Amino acid sequence: MPDTQRSTAKQVSAVLFRGAAFQALALGFAYPSSAVLIQLKARWNALLNGSRPWPAGTRPSFQCTNKLLRDLDGETLEPEYVRLFGPAARCPLYETAYGDAGRLLGRSASLADIAGFYQAFGLHPATGNPHREDHIGLELECMSLLTVKEAYAMAEGWQEALEVTRNAQQRFVQDHLGTWIDAFTAQLRLCTPHPFYAALGESLRALVRAEAICLQASPVAVGGPPVVDTLVGEDSLQCPYALSG
Repeated sequence: MPDTQRSTAKQVSAVLFRGAAFQALALGFAYPSSAVLIQLKARWNALLNGSRPWPAGTRPSFQCTNKLLRDLDGETLEPEYVRLFGPAARCPLYETAYGDAGRLLGRSASLADIAGFYQAFGLHPATGNPHREDHIGLELECMSLLTVKEAYAMAEGWQEALEVTRNAQQRFVQDHLGTWIDAFTAQLRLCTPHPFYAALGESLRALVRAEAICLQASPVAVGGPPVVDTLVGEDSLQCPYALSG
């Protein structure tokens, strides 16, 4: 294989690995039914198996999360998931639940902007998905699928498409995903979560921070505890969720 092809293949592999990491995190924040736990353990084990091109500073937290995950069962995680993320929403999984009251009042515009990202790349919430556009799982799935599109454009040598997908990732991290993850993980720590969810939150924060650096994004972090959101209690705990496109 010529050096240029070998270099491209290596870069494509690194991009696809980023996408796999986002997928693993998204599944971690899904309701931990028995079926989801089987997928979750398999995906995280594959992620940590062998030599991988880990984004800087992310591997230790992912290793810790995977170690804690191995022996867990639904009887342990399901009530904890409901306590943290369920209808009582001690730690909401929604972007617009964080920040000040003005952010909540501007939720419609934020949701429309997020939906615009999804639609621009042909991504549509799966049929029966109960979550709003700003759910952490959907935002992580969006980033994962954007990396797949990036890898495909890179492999095919489509420079314009490559720039479009990279710019989209940069904007999504800067305008959305990167703005609220610190507030979310801070709130999660205040809720004294099960060690698995504590480690999952740290893995999430590490990856998003690494992505912000890699993509040269400068998200403006929101602060404070979650604002009161009366719609959160209407969300159901159906699973799984995903984006299809």
